[in-house]
Amino acid sequence: MALVLVVRHGHAAGNAEHRFIGQSDVPLDEKGHAQAQALCDRLAGHALSRIVSSDLRRAVDTVTPLAARLGLPIEVDPRLREINNGEWTGLLPEEIANRWPELWNDYITGADVERPGGETWGLVRERVVAAVTDIATANAVAVALVCTHGGPALNLARWALGIPPGGNVFRGPLGAVMNAAITTIDTDGPRLLSFNDAGHLQELPELRYGYEGVAKNDR
Repeated sequence: MALVLVVRHGHAAGNAEHRFIGQSDVPLDEKGHAQAQALCDRLAGHALSRIVSSDLRRAVDTVTPLAARLGLPIEVDPRLREINNGEWTGLLPEEIANRWPELWNDYITGADVERPGGETWGLVRERVVAAVTDIATANAVAVALVCTHGGPALNLARWALGIPPGGNVFRGPLGAVMNAAITTIDTDGPRLLSFNDAGHLQELPELRYGYEGVAKNDR
């Protein structure tokens, strides 16, 4: 069994406004730093072999307290980045809807649209699955932690469930992944062992939720 703990980064600048952050290198906000510490407290007793993160700072900063506590380096892999939103980067949903009404309608009705100048969810799935597979291959009998973003984490969960690629991942059977939540995957198979576990935020209920529908995620 090769276990990978997939963690979505903590709450970041722009999340509260539901902007399409994508690959913008925005920092964690105050909530995000509190979530990172709660994640550290939750996992500090686990025997992790590696910590691998998206190279965007909101992901790196989410696992920095845990890495310091465990004495592990943070390895970075750009394949774990959020989707490239192209011309949608930094925009609000209503701004996208106004400028690209037909494309936006396709998106919210379930199509895996290619953002102008950006990526599709299918392309994101290819690169994040390749990254996690490489990590698992190098850690066949150990537990690795991967810190990524909402869209990639959801794509990995769908892969582990055997859901084929295609469509808008936020319009599928799984809900959005919460900030700093843990999804556990046995890559032998693969199999999904847990999804969207935010039990470590139980004492911080105001940090657990913040998404109300598909149009309000930082993808």
